[in-house]
Amino acid sequence: MKSLEKQLEEMYDRLGVSEKNQGSINTYLSMLRLKDQATYEHSIRVGLLGVGVAEYADLDKKAMFFAGTLHDIGKIMIRPEVLKKSGKYTKKDIREMQQHPKYGYRLLSGVHDFSAEVALRHHKYQSMSYPKKNYKPKVHFSKDTMINLDLHAKMLAIVDFYDAINTRDNQKFGKKLSKEEAKRVLTKTYSEHKDLIEELYLNQVF
Repeated sequence: MKSLEKQLEEMYDRLGVSEKNQGSINTYLSMLRLKDQATYEHSIRVGLLGVGVAEYADLDKKAMFFAGTLHDIGKIMIRPEVLKKSGKYTKKDIREMQQHPKYGYRLLSGVHDFSAEVALRHHKYQSMSYPKKNYKPKVHFSKDTMINLDLHAKMLAIVDFYDAINTRDNQKFGKKLSKEEAKRVLTKTYSEHKDLIEELYLNQVF
């Protein structure tokens, strides 16, 4: 099986990502890797999976790839004892973890503005929605682009959730779910996108 790094390089080539943007993404990912290996690997997987989802959801593949690989960059600002915690989170832990979309937004703004907005929103469409406040973009986006931002964030939320429940023990269920269990949870959680999720499983994207 190819390493995640090799898959990442191949995706750069496939999508025609510029050397400048490759360097930028690699720098962010390196910071994540130093902070937490699991989050680093999760971020690459979400970026790679996001491309496959974008193809079926008729979204911009490169935008999903960028947003996916960078969505959790804000976690470099979370204390290691919280980020790497294996037991249940305390209320204080939860409050701290819920800051990572805002941290990510600050880290990405001015460098990858579209990805910054998606990172800020990627937990808005999950069961525990946060941040609660709606933030006005620092960059002026057209109405159509804002609609597109929300669509990418919704799809990224699905990919993020899918990877979390399929690759490691997790806080919500206390275990790694089987493929069928994960599919049931995913389709129930994102019932409005049930047909798309079924198609993603059918075509082995998930």
